[in-house]
This record gives sequence, structure tokens and C-alpha cells, in this order.
Amino acid sequence: MINHLLNLHNKGNMLEKLEIFAVIIILVFLFFIVISYGAGSFSKREKKPEIKKYLRSVNILLIFIIIVGAILMLFL
Repeated sequence: MINHLLNLHNKGNMLEKLEIFAVIIILVFLFFIVISYGAGSFSKREKKPEIKKYLRSVNILLIFIIIVGAILMLFL
């Protein structure tokens, strides 16, 4: 009986898998916006090759984070 009550209590406080994945996606998107804005991606000026390379690396990192989050979501 007590285990059943504890399980009900725990289920009410935990986020579901899809909610956790949605939070990961939102955080990655916000991180992308902040990094892009800081690197001058939204300005009208010509971007230096170093900045383009940096933004490409950041995009690869963010895609990697999303893939790892998806894999973790499947196994949790």
C-alpha cells in the first residue's frame, strides 16, 4: 500500500520523456539564438571566415546534443 502511494507521488512530480526532450530542444534553440546573436550572425555585415567556421562548429555541437538527448530519451 505504501509503495503504491509513493509511486503515485513520484509520478506526479516527474516530467515525461517527451517533455524532457522538448525542454532539451527549447534550450538548444535558445542557446543557438544567443550564440548566433553574439557572433553577429543576424547583422547585415559580411561575416569573417573564422566566425563562419565557429558557427558551423556550434551547429554541429548542438545537433550532437539533440541526438544524445534523443538516444537518452529512448533508453530512460
